[in-house]
Amino acid sequence: MNKPNKANPHTVKKFELVEGYVKTWAQTLLNAKPHGDFLCRELVFIDCMCNNGIYEDDNGNIVEGTPIRVAKIIADIMPNHQNQKATLYFNDSESEKIAELQERLPPQTNNFQIRSSVGDGNELLKKLGEKLLHKEGVHYLLFYDPYKAAIDWKALAPYFFGWGEVILNHMVSDPVRALKSAKSPEAIDKYQKTYLMTIDDLVKFRGDKKTYDELIKNIIHRLRTLSNRDKYYLAVFPFFIKTNVQIYSIIFFTNNIEGFKKFKSVAWKTFGGKSSNQNTREDRQLYLPFAMPPEDKQCYFVSDIADYIIDNFKGRNTVPFAEIYKLLDEHPIFPTNDYKTKIKDALKLTRRCTVHVSTVDFV
Repeated sequence: MNKPNKANPHTVKKFELVEGYVKTWAQTLLNAKPHGDFLCRELVFIDCMCNNGIYEDDNGNIVEGTPIRVAKIIADIMPNHQNQKATLYFNDSESEKIAELQERLPPQTNNFQIRSSVGDGNELLKKLGEKLLHKEGVHYLLFYDPYKAAIDWKALAPYFFGWGEVILNHMVSDPVRALKSAKSPEAIDKYQKTYLMTIDDLVKFRGDKKTYDELIKNIIHRLRTLSNRDKYYLAVFPFFIKTNVQIYSIIFFTNNIEGFKKFKSVAWKTFGGKSSNQNTREDRQLYLPFAMPPEDKQCYFVSDIADYIIDNFKGRNTVPFAEIYKLLDEHPIFPTNDYKTKIKDALKLTRRCTVHVSTVDFV
């Protein structure tokens, strides 16, 4: 076996976020009662760039990656759902990595199957898109995790239209670091295909990471204009290395408001009750020398949720919490699930409103 790849703290947090969401995603769908056109006969999880599943953290401890964590979770759940099935697709470009991964995966059963493959992950997605996306009762979760800012939209596009969700790792540090120096036709082509813009236009953004995230979101928005499907939701959570430099963003897409609410809640829990692993302080009074300034805030706390609520409802009295939570449900970052008590407590501390059992008065 080769020496495990290094898993920095931000990488471990990524594993934990995907693991936490898969757990609630799988249980919610498998336990849901059929109604209307909703039915879950099969869960499909896809990791088309999975590596070998084994890493080493800063302390030399072995850390399991996404495919092993996900496989264990779903394998544990499926014995209680014999009338439903789960299929996991794991792909890597190196056969040795897939061989190592297979040795660590849980055993398959009649309703729990793992399909491992070696090759181009984008080609796998194109094949699966034709095979899976129109099958009744199939609900998928695609984890798209390229090492660089290299996105194949032809492979990804179908997954924004079916009964499923997408977790996309946008390696935003790549264009910031290397876009200006991109000279080879291959490098230029990679960036132009990822952002669907010319290299000259991309260079004008001068390393603005938020803008690169917005470009990815806008591409998804444009794709969705081709569909007459119901409303969809996008959440973006930045990840930082130890020196408080953003390395990538996790972009989550779903057609389902409940999945959106659950993902935001899992993300905040993963970061310890805030919206990212950026090293900052909730009181905003002290910052480490390398910390991002307040005006470039990329880490939110429950106190920020309280401020947002007060700004939206100021001057109103007897506002039901149900109305407040509905506003938060569609917010791209702020959670409601599992945070309602903390939000109420934060509102009480502001002294800019009066909190009752089921309503709030804003002054």
